[in-house]
Amino acid sequence: MEQLKMLWELQELEQQIKQKERELQNIPSVIEHQERSKEFDEFQHKLQQREEEKRQAQKKQRSKELELQTVSSSIKKTKEKLYSGEVQSAKELESMEKKVQSMQADQSSLEEDILGLMEFLESVDQELQTLYKEEEQKKEALEKGKQTAQDDFASAQEELEKLQKKREALAGQIEEVLLKKYYRHSKKAGGRCISLAKEGFCGICHVSLPSAFRARMLTPGQLVYCENCGSLLVPGD
Repeated sequence: MEQLKMLWELQELEQQIKQKERELQNIPSVIEHQERSKEFDEFQHKLQQREEEKRQAQKKQRSKELELQTVSSSIKKTKEKLYSGEVQSAKELESMEKKVQSMQADQSSLEEDILGLMEFLESVDQELQTLYKEEEQKKEALEKGKQTAQDDFASAQEELEKLQKKREALAGQIEEVLLKKYYRHSKKAGGRCISLAKEGFCGICHVSLPSAFRARMLTPGQLVYCENCGSLLVPGD
């Protein structure tokens, strides 16, 4: 009788362990931290993209500034030659004037491009400053959430380990023959297979049990099964 009662207690412990294992995989603070971590990764990706856009704009600006210096230098040299009196040919003078005009057009275009890049960089800098502040806030919240998640996980893990140790201790007190029958029956039933019968009802399917079953359940060494769900009956009154 006592062995059967312990077997039922073992089953209930194992059900608690399974439930705790499921809870361990679905701790709210852990799930929230995982979601926040994902959001933070996406945020940092966006931040890195903006930083890369800034670097590319700065690189482009430097390139155009160098190009502007070259064009400006060429205009200056061409003008000096144009007005120095060295060139006497009208055709060559006309060609040089057209060249200067073309370079001045390039110079104006480069200046506009540089101005546009400067305005863009100023805008990006302002945006980045806002993003950096947001990043610090998100980091702080993430660290706080991480600590909460770790504490909750450790607490749940500790509870699970206590249940597992209790289960091992209880299983060590049950006869091996009964344990083997229990595990075979449990596997076949796909879950709980030992019913604590109370007040004449099966504790699993809640079907009324014949009065003769009570006497049989109280008979040492007698294993009685519910005719409806097939569970091994253990007197619980």
